[in-house]
Amino acid sequence: MKKARKAEKIVTAVALVVVVLSASSYWAGSQIEQRFRESADLATRSGVTVSMVDYQRGIFGATARTDVVFQMPSSEDPTVMEPVTVPIIHNIQHGPFPALTAVARIRSEVQPAEDSVEQFNELFGGDLLPVSDAVIGWAGGLHLHVVSPRFDLTIKNLALRNDTTLVEGFKRVFTGTASVMLDNLLLREKRDNGAVRVIELENFQVKVAASVKEGVLDTGTLMFEARRVIVEGEEKEIVDGPRLALLLENFDVRATDAALNAMLDDPEEQESGQEQTMALFLHRQPSFTIQDMRGRWPEGLASGNFRIAYTGDGNPDDLSPFSLSGDLQLELPRTLVMRHINLQVFREINDSLEDGEENEVNVEKETKEQVSKQLGMLLDKGVFVEKGDTLNVDAHLRNGELNLNGKSQPLEILFELIPPFI
Repeated sequence: MKKARKAEKIVTAVALVVVVLSASSYWAGSQIEQRFRESADLATRSGVTVSMVDYQRGIFGATARTDVVFQMPSSEDPTVMEPVTVPIIHNIQHGPFPALTAVARIRSEVQPAEDSVEQFNELFGGDLLPVSDAVIGWAGGLHLHVVSPRFDLTIKNLALRNDTTLVEGFKRVFTGTASVMLDNLLLREKRDNGAVRVIELENFQVKVAASVKEGVLDTGTLMFEARRVIVEGEEKEIVDGPRLALLLENFDVRATDAALNAMLDDPEEQESGQEQTMALFLHRQPSFTIQDMRGRWPEGLASGNFRIAYTGDGNPDDLSPFSLSGDLQLELPRTLVMRHINLQVFREINDSLEDGEENEVNVEKETKEQVSKQLGMLLDKGVFVEKGDTLNVDAHLRNGELNLNGKSQPLEILFELIPPFI
């Protein structure tokens, strides 16, 4: 009798566990479906055309299909972009066993039409199309793994927050705040020459805030920051604490909305009405600012600020340095600048050598001499001002005239800043 009662208790406990798992799985399924549909709507409102074709939910899983519109090079004329609708099939598991460690696991596979398979194979560098596996945790974090012949992407604990609302009367102008945060992003990219580049972001976040007042983007900020960025390819670059904030001011929302719609909905027709849109855009005298740009390299802290503003009368045919106002401040470790010049010069010397010349030319000695000469020229021209262990830039553009480090200089001299950092 005791054994029967004991067996009855075990059966009851098992039945109870099954009911609880089933109920929790069904609840998780309803939540996942809601978030899935909201994500498709958000993507569409943000500029990517996504439509929900089908969603079939069961107790322990679901299958779904979304159609995404990509702009792809035409098979007849690669210079012409044409819209291609691609179905994506999603296999969703939300119980009972996946629910013990995660709310849901989603596997998504691209299934292009037969006449566009060749285009996608060329785009993704092989005959295997991207496949993504997503795991949604109970705390709301998203873990994502995307694999394709050309790249492998892993994102850990991605969290999205969107408190924006669409401005009435517009298609792609939003106000409010939004943020993207993740613990780690690791991208392995295979280039055409077979070389592999690795990009890793640690504790990365993006925050957006926007408000509209009287038809103008009153507040428009976009802030990026991370604990560390690592880029590894031919050389390894490590930057600790990189951050910058973008500030947009006096952007006409009608012009902005029209430009986004033309670019995302019908790229081939974006030139029609472009002059009118540009005139509307310039009439507000917009400005673009990069604030608090900084990052710590092994050689030291690099920082800077940049601002460019339109000050003309709104005539698109009269765009020139005389209708712009700009400011640039940079403070860079001297050894960092020298390292980047050294890398560029080293590549240029190696690329210029013909077969058999490698043994006749001391590349390291030649590189060292050219780097010293180039840096000396930059200092002599006044592109940089040396202050202790740093090289500084203080530039101001007004009425078509450039004041660089306290001296009047031709505007073209700013291009001297570009080579050390590409």
